[in-house]
Amino acid sequence: LGYASSFVAPTSPFTAAISRSAQTSSHHATSTSLDATRRNFIDQSIATITATSAIIFQAQPAAAKEAPIEITPQIVQEAFDAIRNELTSSSGVVATLSNLIDNGSFEEILQYTKESDAYFRRAKLGKARKMLTDKDLKGEAVLMSNAVTFDLIGINRASRPGKENREDQLRYLEELKKDIAKFLELEKTIV
Repeated sequence: LGYASSFVAPTSPFTAAISRSAQTSSHHATSTSLDATRRNFIDQSIATITATSAIIFQAQPAAAKEAPIEITPQIVQEAFDAIRNELTSSSGVVATLSNLIDNGSFEEILQYTKESDAYFRRAKLGKARKMLTDKDLKGEAVLMSNAVTFDLIGINRASRPGKENREDQLRYLEELKKDIAKFLELEKTIV
């Protein structure tokens, strides 16, 4: 197996394993039995996987942990104002969904609820949640954030072809409003 040295430096501890595999492989290659062929395949596979793994995993840089968010009163207010805007603004998630429901735009609702989960729940609620200082409240905030997801899923399900149901859409929209308002109450707990 002359190719082995191109993958692993000669001083590597894996060179010995590959060499032993090559010697064993040549011994097995002369045998015509099925067991010898299987052993040969297994030996070669192990040597290749070991060498490849050594190369791949040695080259991986260490992943740096995200820098913690600096928590100032202004940053906290901005984060929660962004959430409040989604609840109260005429261009926010709640108003947009309300307009789409009123217009019976089922296909648009399906797409918008998916997008809202990403940009609203994950980004905006997630950012505010990271600012919480109380560990127990962080756990509650995760549950509140999940409730927002379930509200969006409920609106989405009530908008699917053959299952369009305006009453369910409006019920889940009201739940969404309540869950966002409940999340906003967490702002006063950040010190």
